[in-house]
Amino acid sequence: MSDYYVDSANGSDDGAGTTEGAAWKTLKHSGRRTCLPGDRILLRRGGVWNEGLVLRGRAPAGSPITLAAWGKGPRPRINGGETHAVTAAEPVSGWRLTGLELTSTNNQNPTRRITGGTCGIYLSQEEPSDYLAVDDCLIHDTSGPGIHLIPAGKPRPVFRNVSIENCEIFNASCGIQFHSPPVYSTEYVTNFRIAHVTVHDIGGDGIVPFCSRDGVIEYCKAYRTGLGCDAADHSPVGIWYAWAKRCVIQFCEAWDNRGGGRGADGGGFDLDGGCTECVMQYNLSHDNEGAGFLICSWDPAQWPCTDCVTRFNVSVNDGLANDYAGIVFWQADRCQTYNNTCITRVSSPLKFTSDTRDHLIANNIFLVESDRDIPLVKSAFDLSKNRFRNNLYHRAASGLKFEVRDETPQSLLEFDALTGGKSEITGDPGFFNAAAGDYRLRAGSRARNAGLKLEGMGPFDFWGRRLSERTGVDIGALAMRDDE
Repeated sequence: MSDYYVDSANGSDDGAGTTEGAAWKTLKHSGRRTCLPGDRILLRRGGVWNEGLVLRGRAPAGSPITLAAWGKGPRPRINGGETHAVTAAEPVSGWRLTGLELTSTNNQNPTRRITGGTCGIYLSQEEPSDYLAVDDCLIHDTSGPGIHLIPAGKPRPVFRNVSIENCEIFNASCGIQFHSPPVYSTEYVTNFRIAHVTVHDIGGDGIVPFCSRDGVIEYCKAYRTGLGCDAADHSPVGIWYAWAKRCVIQFCEAWDNRGGGRGADGGGFDLDGGCTECVMQYNLSHDNEGAGFLICSWDPAQWPCTDCVTRFNVSVNDGLANDYAGIVFWQADRCQTYNNTCITRVSSPLKFTSDTRDHLIANNIFLVESDRDIPLVKSAFDLSKNRFRNNLYHRAASGLKFEVRDETPQSLLEFDALTGGKSEITGDPGFFNAAAGDYRLRAGSRARNAGLKLEGMGPFDFWGRRLSERTGVDIGALAMRDDE
């Protein structure tokens, strides 16, 4: 268990490296050492290295190997140039990276197009890693993803117990990405947490931990993603899963995400192909070109999206381009979408872009906050194979309007006749202060106590109010206590 110091300004590779006064100078020299459990590589604050660092060594989670900063001043900066800032020459495990600034080069990719390229952190291996933590790192100006994990080999847990927290990533082709081409499985990355991470000004996707199970993305922000997809066959979303099992997105915010000029996606959140038993809850999506919340699968035959839940989320002014909507279903089946508040101004709150079945759509508020002639629900397909229960529909323009197949119902009675809807209501939801973004329900709201009680609804509403405090079920994402 030893400490090794590296000082880009005053160090020497002829030194022992074990004290501040005898610090090494280059990352190439320090990266030749295979670290042991408990070892620390400490980079002097204010130092800049125009070379990448290669990690070597394995350790248990209880005695990790640490790459961190020492001294006073700005974060130590590793500029990998034409190589990854941090990578590994062999399978690694048990590493903690903290307090670093990581870049590679974006000189040949100034528009952040999807080109692959070099990353801030890049790890690709087949041998299992039992622990990896990245904390308090600033990663930017990379031509590839800021953090890229690529598990390989037969489907089994390769990266286990991964933690990425308190980081900012920008000017990259992607923020955080896990994936395992050409074999895709939900077994490759397990028991992970991505928290308090902000990604912005990204060429493609924001946070995409594919090929994973039993993980969570929480308290994260994604904005201005999808800026460089016009030159690539890519459909970006701020935060989303694919090939995922029992994974959660919660307490996150996504806004100003774009489709990159290709007319595809550019949304806030997504549960996509290969997602099963995944949950999106307590998230805020607003002002995105694509869907606020997309429940879909690009290949439903091989990678269906089923048995997922979207609940207690708020979508405001999403679907700004390409005929997207606040909530969109495409080629997914058997999912539950309930207690969401969905407010649109240029698009429909709810849209179906394929024939779907066995979805439950309940206790949602669907509101068109515009004088435009926009349907509340839009579908070119039969919706009667799904269950519509206890939703509230309202348009700022006079009257109701829906589009279902070739029909355009002008009343809730006509819409429910086409869909088999039950206990649906219409009218102004009675928000506390919609102009200020306060979408709680006033005491006299028609949505209060008008919802359907569902099994396993979760403990809270969008604002963290315990549902157990309510004797009834409110419609929408933001409930009110009985004494308010």
